[in-house]
Amino acid sequence: MNFWDKIAGVYDIAQIFNSTAYRAMTRGVERIVPKGAKVLDCAAGTGRLTIAAAGKANYVLCTDSSRPMLEKARKNCRKAGLTNVRFAKRDILDTGEPDGTYDIAMAGNVLHLLDDPQAAVRELYRVTKPGGKLILPTFLMDGGKLPAAVRLYKLLGFDPVRYYIKGEYLDMLKSCGCGQVKLTVIKAVLPVGFAVVKKV
Repeated sequence: MNFWDKIAGVYDIAQIFNSTAYRAMTRGVERIVPKGAKVLDCAAGTGRLTIAAAGKANYVLCTDSSRPMLEKARKNCRKAGLTNVRFAKRDILDTGEPDGTYDIAMAGNVLHLLDDPQAAVRELYRVTKPGGKLILPTFLMDGGKLPAAVRLYKLLGFDPVRYYIKGEYLDMLKSCGCGQVKLTVIKAVLPVGFAVVKKV
């Protein structure tokens, strides 16, 4: 059982320590997703951004590589009364979706965990329609010091590949050659680089 399978049941509780960031991320998704959109959420975890998108979207495909996380997302969406969300176990590097399918493709707080984040960005870009957007919020380091909660996660088996600062994250996204990139920083206990890429 991997780290994400183990913590699926308590992940929503763990998010409380960084609640300012999560509230800002959900508001950002609600603002950007157009009414009637078709949305892909990769590495969706327990579905917080899925729920934010589903309020305006016509359809959301909620995916994650962890079945326990997906089951928790399913329960959270059911609790929210949503009927426009489907769930599937998928790999962010190979979504299995046709080119240009989605108005919005999202991946929240996962790119710092991947060996090849550029490949994930390009895959999401591939399945997004021209004129569509990628929403890519990712945790940032603030001053190079690990917050206590992250140190605790590491003791439980959390093992990020990298810790981005703002400029590094922006450079990585631009290196993908995948459209116009806009990055804003959400200030919180653990800051988030809220990136939006427009497919042109």
